[in-house]
Amino acid sequence: MSKATTTVEGFVANELEVRDVNGHRVVKVTVPHTPRKFNKQTNQWEDAGETAWFTASFWDEQADVIVAGVAKRDLVTITGQPVPRAYQKQDGSIAVETDLKFATLGVIPRPSDRSQGRSGTPNAQSTSDEPWSTPGGAQSDAWSTPGSFGDDTPF
Repeated sequence: MSKATTTVEGFVANELEVRDVNGHRVVKVTVPHTPRKFNKQTNQWEDAGETAWFTASFWDEQADVIVAGVAKRDLVTITGQPVPRAYQKQDGSIAVETDLKFATLGVIPRPSDRSQGRSGTPNAQSTSDEPWSTPGGAQSDAWSTPGSFGDDTPF
């Protein structure tokens, strides 16, 4: 018996939409990957192949969590068992999309995401220009407060 898994890291391609399938909530996350290479003559990155499309579906409670925490253009990793599916594009050519079954998804935080809300407006709770700072500053940062996690207990 063998088990193949694939992990893809990329940006969410579409706005997420919850659908109803036989009484269950489902959301599909799509992440494209286009190979790139650096052109030393132009000093720029260029596409170096066809775009591969990866999708993963999440159901019921997982769908709710994904919709609440993931948006278009978020950087994510998705890991699952690959199931390729061929389809015909509008121009008549054949393309392959890989569905990742039994998938897990992780969001990769980026500094611009932390200092701004989902709407792109500055986070009203942020009191620092530092994207890693906790709302309220160091005074309310549990990691900076001695004894706040029982770390004053000798081992």
